[in-house]
Amino acid sequence: MSYFFDEEYLKSELIRRKVKRVLLQFPEGLRYFSTEIVERLRSVPDVEFIISGEPSWGACDIAEDEASLLKVDLIVHFGHSPYTWYYPKFPTLFVKAESKLELSQEVLERLAASLNDLKVKRVALTSTVQHGKLIPVIRDFLTGKGFEILVGKPSSPFMGDGQVLGCDYKSAMVDADVHVNVSGGVFHSLGLGLATGKPVIKVDPYTGSVEDISPQVFKVLKIRYSKIMEAMDSNTWVIIQGLKVGQNRPLMVKSLESRLRSLGKRTFVVTSKVLTKDSLRNLDRSYIDAFVVTSCPRLPTDDLYSYEKPVLTPGEAKMIITNKLEPYIFPW
Repeated sequence: MSYFFDEEYLKSELIRRKVKRVLLQFPEGLRYFSTEIVERLRSVPDVEFIISGEPSWGACDIAEDEASLLKVDLIVHFGHSPYTWYYPKFPTLFVKAESKLELSQEVLERLAASLNDLKVKRVALTSTVQHGKLIPVIRDFLTGKGFEILVGKPSSPFMGDGQVLGCDYKSAMVDADVHVNVSGGVFHSLGLGLATGKPVIKVDPYTGSVEDISPQVFKVLKIRYSKIMEAMDSNTWVIIQGLKVGQNRPLMVKSLESRLRSLGKRTFVVTSKVLTKDSLRNLDRSYIDAFVVTSCPRLPTDDLYSYEKPVLTPGEAKMIITNKLEPYIFPW
């Protein structure tokens, strides 16, 4: 397998905890390996393994309801570290699933060339949890090329230095000229650009690509500001309260509701476990002007950006409430 799941540690934990029935939960990209992992775990005696086939979008999305329904003793959640703002109430073991991919000398040289083209000196390094071991490799290489390298501290002791989530960029909040993010796809790199307002170079270990995605970030930022401007004079707001265990933020909902009402706005609170364009359309009425999503800030920016009415992140709603359009606030 192309990931290290540390099955020996997992086996020892199953024995130590004396569990009999275990639910294995995977993000979409790792569920492909689920049956192979079960085969490797079968050497642990008298343990029944069940694979969750439900979508899981992060450590904020732990299958507690499913685990309770199935009457399991333990959830094993693969691919994420514990969530910054929530720790599961159901017994849960996190297994990080570290990628075995390395970066070639050619990729590192292309990265250095890209940084030289930008004429920058101070470089911040971040990665997703799967690629944390590549941060020291890149740091040492770029230091040797004369760059000043910064690796920030995360918001949670469960995360590694330089680790970012789709909604948590605390480790990137350093005084850098440019950010280098090691991850697959553009999801985390786009969020990094929105959160920091600085140029972002993405290093993809799966494809070996080195890409300055700043133009893509700028394009998204223009869309987000258009939504903010459209919502500036909105009178009736719907506040979406998430129902996934790590996405239920009642204090944030109450704060937004109170602050909007203090401005003379009318508000409705609507719960949602899975928010889509269709679910918004089933709810929408002519007098509803804008929506703000408190469950996941990536839903407005990635999935609902083309909805007929403004769908905002909490940070964007705050910009309207405070009447301060700069700096752009992402995610919260």
